[in-house]
Amino acid sequence: MVEYAIIALAVLAIIFLVISFFAKDELKPLEEQIDHLTVSLAQETYQIKKRLQVIEEELLIPERQRFASPQRNGPLSPTDRRILFLHKQGFPLEDIARETGLTVAEVERAVRRLRR
Repeated sequence: MVEYAIIALAVLAIIFLVISFFAKDELKPLEEQIDHLTVSLAQETYQIKKRLQVIEEELLIPERQRFASPQRNGPLSPTDRRILFLHKQGFPLEDIARETGLTVAEVERAVRRLRR
């Protein structure tokens, strides 16, 4: 009697296993929507960051007229303006380097060059 129960349960388990392979996965469309939303959000975030960077550079344009590069006697590059702006605000060199994507040594040289 117990043997029949074990065999019946094993057959039932195999049947459910086979059915699970052919059953429609209801979460797959939801997962695809979430993936699509994540990609869209990442793209929009990237575009917003780029637009914000352009706006920040446009806001620093009047500073271009006040500060002249000691080497070129012309307007400063956007990176030089950003370094000078952050340095005048009192940010540490490490933070300026992280913000501009330069090394600390490069920022330090730029600050020395721009402060002359």
